[in-house]
Amino acid sequence: MTFYVANGVTTVRGMLGQPSHLQLRQDLLDQKVLGPRLVTSGPSFNDRSVRSVEHGVEMVSAQLAADYDFLKIHPGLSLDEFDAIAAEANRLGFPFAGHVPEDVGLERALDAGIATIDHLDGYMQALLPANDDPSGGLSGFFGVFIADQVDSTRIDAIAKATAAAGVWNVPTESLFEHVTLSSPDPDEMARRPEMRYMPAETVAQWKGAKRQVISDGNYSAETAARAVEIRRQLILALSKAGAGLLLGSDSPQIFNVPGYALHHELEYLVQAGLSPFEALQTGTVNPARFFAAEQTFGSVQKGLQADLILLNANPLDDITNSRRIHGVMVRGQWLPRKLLSQQLRELEQSDSHY
Repeated sequence: MTFYVANGVTTVRGMLGQPSHLQLRQDLLDQKVLGPRLVTSGPSFNDRSVRSVEHGVEMVSAQLAADYDFLKIHPGLSLDEFDAIAAEANRLGFPFAGHVPEDVGLERALDAGIATIDHLDGYMQALLPANDDPSGGLSGFFGVFIADQVDSTRIDAIAKATAAAGVWNVPTESLFEHVTLSSPDPDEMARRPEMRYMPAETVAQWKGAKRQVISDGNYSAETAARAVEIRRQLILALSKAGAGLLLGSDSPQIFNVPGYALHHELEYLVQAGLSPFEALQTGTVNPARFFAAEQTFGSVQKGLQADLILLNANPLDDITNSRRIHGVMVRGQWLPRKLLSQQLRELEQSDSHY
């Protein structure tokens, strides 16, 4: 949690929940644990956890009764399972979010009322020409292997359909680019300053995961570069269409250290064509709007919770200034840079690290 707070993050959404996270959520609210506000899913719905249509429906009501904030959809669900889970969640007013299972596809996920799609999952497949079958085959990490086959002229229509459905997106562009682009190479990425906070074995695993992607027989650097360009076009089109965007990095994931990765994400959003102001909105007012909590947090006004970050330079001039943190206030508790730096040094020197 220290990594998030030290990087100015005061609200996080946990996408792989478990029972212990319910107590952690309360401890964070009560400030027994210093950290950001936590919104948590329950354990994920996937091809291993869901045994049948009936079992999937039972899981929905069980997670609602357990007081999770939303349901997490993972790959592997059949269309029948997804439809039944979505119908029950909608009946109970229980949000569901996450991936777009291959058997479901983007159009059905939008129609079903998924709250957010993470990683732009399903969009690359949806951009294939109409006579192509998006199921089957090896599309790779969020469609990286099929980017040379997509029809980019369909981007605007899909963005408008997303906006019309009221579905939000969490692009996690940092995750995609860190994994799929051959440059920088894994060894260079492992030398980034924030990697010193991660266990050596974790960094080694991340290096191996990236090498596995870029050494795949279906991989080409040119197709990966096109995949990045297509995704950047999608992000900009979604923004222009009025489809909500939320800041997220899927940390801790491959070369995405909690907190630090969000500053990379802001930079990628700007590279996609968003203004620094629009990029910053994805991590401030947009989450408040998404959670219908605009009277609680998300802006600076009397009566709202004091979740603030003070910077030493203006991020509207240069988005990288988001890293120049002078101090952070978490629900009224002021944490100066000196204190945050000391806490980070202690973590670096500990045996457990993250």
